[in-house]
Amino acid sequence: MWELLHDLHRARGTGVRVAIVDSGVEASHPWVGGQLRRSYRVVNDPAHGWGVVATPPHDVFGHGTAVAGQIRRFAPEAELISVQVLGQDLKANSQALLTALRWLVAQDAHIINLSLSTMREQLALLIGLAVDGLYARRIACVCARGYHRTGKAYPTNFAGTLGVTYTQLPLAKLEFRPLDNVAFGASGIGVKVAWKDGGTRETEGSSFACPLVTGLGARLLSLRPDLTPYELKSLIKAYADCQ
Repeated sequence: MWELLHDLHRARGTGVRVAIVDSGVEASHPWVGGQLRRSYRVVNDPAHGWGVVATPPHDVFGHGTAVAGQIRRFAPEAELISVQVLGQDLKANSQALLTALRWLVAQDAHIINLSLSTMREQLALLIGLAVDGLYARRIACVCARGYHRTGKAYPTNFAGTLGVTYTQLPLAKLEFRPLDNVAFGASGIGVKVAWKDGGTRETEGSSFACPLVTGLGARLLSLRPDLTPYELKSLIKAYADCQ
């Protein structure tokens, strides 16, 4: 384990595919760096129900592009896959989230970033089963705690995920939070992020802390692609502890 952390300085996320479940990603944004490889959208077809279709790259809000830029702070060479579930109002149907997670079980991503969550208890079991499916395929799922500080959020609260909240920290630092509802805290206050139409903005929230952990995970996976989500979580904890 320590050998991996020692070699972390030479890792750039090369060969690691990161799925961003969000509002889409603006492929031409400088902070995305040409690393968006594929773009999809979850749809609800009246004839066929919920499904995933390939689409031209587009961000309907800016949120997913911000996430992509944050991932690339740690893993600039990671390959990005966009799965749009959020609409122009930055809201998603919980069924769309479930559809994306189920679909990703059969795809070739190595790690998933979810800067969103749901509090719908009705879908908790099904989302949990989808996360278990990802875990069995050694696909790590990094999830933001969100702005709702009380109650359970899914899939963030499941043991098979890496939960992240935001705090005041330098970008390169993380903290392990063993007594919290999440595993890690990362920089998410007053951070400059990529945004729509090639722009940037200063903002805060776990949405932008979460992809920092995802980026670190991608960086570690580029050194050891066979890491399980549990091993990855342990390594990120070790990284936080040794800073």
